[in-house]
Amino acid sequence: MPVADLGDVQLNHSAFGEGPPVVGIMGFSLDKSFWSPQVPAVTGAGRRFITFDNRGIGRSQGPYISTVDEMANDTIRLMDHLDIEKAVIFGMSMGGTIAQRLTLDHPDRVEALILAVTWGRTIEYMRRQHDVTRQVLDVAPEVLLEASMLKMFSPRFFELGRATIDQIIKSFAREGGPDERAIKVLRNQLDAMDKFDVLGELGTITVPTLVLGGRMDMMAPGFASEEIAAAIPGAELRLFETGHGCMVEEMAGFNAAVTDFLTGMAS
Repeated sequence: MPVADLGDVQLNHSAFGEGPPVVGIMGFSLDKSFWSPQVPAVTGAGRRFITFDNRGIGRSQGPYISTVDEMANDTIRLMDHLDIEKAVIFGMSMGGTIAQRLTLDHPDRVEALILAVTWGRTIEYMRRQHDVTRQVLDVAPEVLLEASMLKMFSPRFFELGRATIDQIIKSFAREGGPDERAIKVLRNQLDAMDKFDVLGELGTITVPTLVLGGRMDMMAPGFASEEIAAAIPGAELRLFETGHGCMVEEMAGFNAAVTDFLTGMAS
């Protein structure tokens, strides 16, 4: 797996398929492996899918971040390193906030935008949820992943998809939980998310945009997706009847929406 050496920052990245680029930006605490369910959706649309670990996550390294703006700049620097002049930007959860900031700051670098289970402004419910996450990091960081799964998927999926959830936990859990540096990275990501508020700027976005959300989302409420879609002129909105993990729980429908959007751009 190649690592882009940007001087002060090193970003671990991967590429799948061939064709015009799609750059995937992952959410809070997760590395690029979490994009695996969506790789067929992107490559099946005749696109090259570039994924990477955000700074401080997985094998990516660099100084601690404090704002979404810094993470958006990391993405632009990676695109420069890979000689990508323009791409579809696909942001998931926190990655969706990064994608919005990137598009607002660098509209000439964005062909189209896919925003999944994300938000455009500070939401009090989420701020309080982040405060609870900070408390978990203080007293029992090793249970953060398990606790997050309880909010990511619908109760029904725990009955039908137990093996999938167990595999996710097994794949991403660290022995003994995150270390001191990892906890600092996660705290800074939480702080960055709490400061993010661009809803009033989204009306300036002119590229084709697909917004995907979950009506039962207990991490990024479904109404946040509705707000984004209403704010971006011409944005397409698709809401699923599950939660934050709709990209796994309703993989077929989620992936079909992504593929249809990407192939429709070429028509």
